Amino acid sequence: MISGWMLPVFVVLALVAAWMARRIPNPPRDVEPFRRIPRQVGRALEAGQPLHLALGSGGLVDRDAALTLSGGRILERLVGEGGAGEIFPFVTVADPVALLYARRALQDAALRHGASIPPDRVWWAGASPMAYAAGLTLLLGTQPVVASILSGRFREEAVLAGEIGQRYGAHSVFSMPDPGGAAALWPFDPRLAVGEEAFAVPSSGETPGRLSALLLTHDLIRWLLIALLLLGALGLGLH
Repeated sequence: MISGWMLPVFVVLALVAAWMARRIPNPPRDVEPFRRIPRQVGRALEAGQPLHLALGSGGLVDRDAALTLSGGRILERLVGEGGAGEIFPFVTVADPVALLYARRALQDAALRHGASIPPDRVWWAGASPMAYAAGLTLLLGTQPVVASILSGRFREEAVLAGEIGQRYGAHSVFSMPDPGGAAALWPFDPRLAVGEEAFAVPSSGETPGRLSALLLTHDLIRWLLIALLLLGALGLGLH
């Protein structure tokens, strides 16, 4: 009996949550890693050294495409904000299609600013997760960077990239949708973006308030779902 009215009630409450969220001007919570990105871009411009963005071991033509594209939005911000000073990031990928995507993003940013990018700004670090992590350690050990930003498909091997970044003095920004990667990197930075927070990075030029509405809608729907599950469990227990 309860299952018959749970679905329409959930749909109505979700629509109400989305409508209310768009009328709240301030974000319900800060996603700290993304808030730090402009600060890291400023440090890169001051030091004259690039940032490093690791897009993970996923690709753009498989089930990990959404994870790679969430990191791609960070790349768009980095090249957009750092392009004025011609400080373009290093990008490491594990997928040939992601490599072409990263190169195209850097080339478009360079054309907008009338600059040219060095040919070695995009690295194919390795196809398997462990080979990719080894490639990250090679880059961070040989190329000085101001900060290392990890966002994409990472699992337990991410601990290698986090450790080598700290060893060579690079600030770290972590965005981990995968629970394994989040658990591996939690000791390095407990403020990392976890789960669906990794998809909440604002792209360059995004409409103000849109991100706040999106995050608040996610929060409200999550709590509504928890409440409905509890009601369903209570109803089954009473029968």
